[in-house]
Amino acid sequence: MKNILKFNLQPDTFFKTTHFAFHLLLLGFVLMPSFLHSQLVDKTIKGNENEFFYFDPMIFYSSQEFKPRLDVYIEIPLENLQFKKNYDTKMYDASINYTIKITNSTNEVVVNESISDFVTTDKEMQKNLDESAKFIVKEYYLNPGNYIIEVSLTDINTKKDKVISRNLTVIDYTKKDLSFSDIMLVSKLKEENGKKVITPLVDKNIGNLKDLFLFFEIYNSKNENLTNIFSYKVTDNKNKIIEKGDFTYTITPGINKHFEKVQTKNLVYGDYKLEISDKLNGEIFASKEFFNKMIGIPVNLKNLDLLIDQMIYIATSDEMDKIRSSSAGDARQKSFIEFWKSKDPSPGTSRNELMIEYYKRINTANERYSHYIDGWKTDMGMVYIIFGEPNNIERYPFTENTKPYEIWDFYSLNKQFVFVDESGFGDYKLTNPIWDEERTKIRY
Repeated sequence: MKNILKFNLQPDTFFKTTHFAFHLLLLGFVLMPSFLHSQLVDKTIKGNENEFFYFDPMIFYSSQEFKPRLDVYIEIPLENLQFKKNYDTKMYDASINYTIKITNSTNEVVVNESISDFVTTDKEMQKNLDESAKFIVKEYYLNPGNYIIEVSLTDINTKKDKVISRNLTVIDYTKKDLSFSDIMLVSKLKEENGKKVITPLVDKNIGNLKDLFLFFEIYNSKNENLTNIFSYKVTDNKNKIIEKGDFTYTITPGINKHFEKVQTKNLVYGDYKLEISDKLNGEIFASKEFFNKMIGIPVNLKNLDLLIDQMIYIATSDEMDKIRSSSAGDARQKSFIEFWKSKDPSPGTSRNELMIEYYKRINTANERYSHYIDGWKTDMGMVYIIFGEPNNIERYPFTENTKPYEIWDFYSLNKQFVFVDESGFGDYKLTNPIWDEERTKIRY
């Protein structure tokens, strides 16, 4: 695990990189913040950019203050902040203000905290802002009741701001024999030095996760062990059950901490709700909403089949046949998702960098090279999608003795491609085919 980075000397504020972790003593395990997200309607898939920030409030029992504890998790993707170079330190700084306001059912403000903070990165980290975030944890103690929590964030350098509000219900844990905390979504779970290391999923987008882990606490207010069977189910926005199962626990008096794993392979793009209930009487103890969205994909397509067709430059013939042979609807979408999960360079995060880059190239190819066919289908589009930007392009216009042609050089790859406009209408064709050794397939 890489070095732990603690930020601004504030105990409730942390800056994270992919392997950043810290001890969260109240929950008794090591917390590793996540990095970094709608049911398909008429097969519409929309690319989604990161929100300005995310926050997830969760209620836990606490013996301190004799009140339940509210933990507020805030995640700010660093790519959403503007950094300015500090010429004295040679570092790059971003400044933020954030406010947490909590109002009770009688419209009384019980919490109103405003904090100024900053983030500092070096030049190298500036290249990977899309993989980093500022992570903030705040805690408050509240009486049982109904509340509205409002979190606002302002980027000082751009004056960009956003306000997000949520409803909160704080229960009285002392009045029930058996009760649950809120559910924390966890994208990664492992053990280090005898402690569990977790990555909380603050944005609640299961994205490319193979497994979704849950953390929750069960509270037993009696002086004896209780054995219970709990059922969980995951439903989509049409209330169709997608995943279900049972947990059996012997619950000792006091606080019981539990982790569980939920499969995500059947969770296609859409919105979901997880519920945990008593298997015998159906009483719902805890619930959590989450979703599966593509993040950073520069497309807005109404046809999943087109997304699949465009994979021709990255998928093998067998992989394409497998996806296309899947029945239309959720089954085909699952095959599509599984393919891209297998190519994900950073599994366990909501962003699939290879998928994002690939469809960005598709989009760019369409903008640059389209004529009577889409740009991604042209020879120039194909070369650009496979190899990216050429290091050098030499353009030779029409002359009396030659047709227009272009030479693309990729120095680092030791490759050169020559395109000739045989028709005179800008339809440049490769003079030599591309031999794809990995897939043993010639592409013209």
